[in-house]
Amino acid sequence: MSSSAVRVIKDHSQSKEARIQAAFKLMNDGSDESVDALLWALFNDPSPIVRHECAFALGETAASRVVPELIRCMQSDSNIFVIHEAALALGTLGDLRAEEPLRALLSHPNPDIVESAEIALERLLG
Repeated sequence: MSSSAVRVIKDHSQSKEARIQAAFKLMNDGSDESVDALLWALFNDPSPIVRHECAFALGETAASRVVPELIRCMQSDSNIFVIHEAALALGTLGDLRAEEPLRALLSHPNPDIVESAEIALERLLG
């Protein structure tokens, strides 16, 4: 199942909806190949909405190895939706390596990002 979803998520000629559905299939599969494809799309898909869904999917995989990549995404993506979802995914994963990067977002100039960081920290620290 995952190899067809991997092909779809990496094919930018596919519709955004098809790539989003592939992200959900990869999330449910949870294999290393699936997680790798989600990480690839998180940094390479031209659509912020698709990257947002990939961040969500990565948070749901419970794969702690994605924490550094979600932190990097949160710090480097220019889109508010992607930053928001990467932050929430980090909170969901519950890995304390995310605490300081999330705290850094508390001084972000965008209040929606600050709110996302607050929610993520609540999830993380309970």
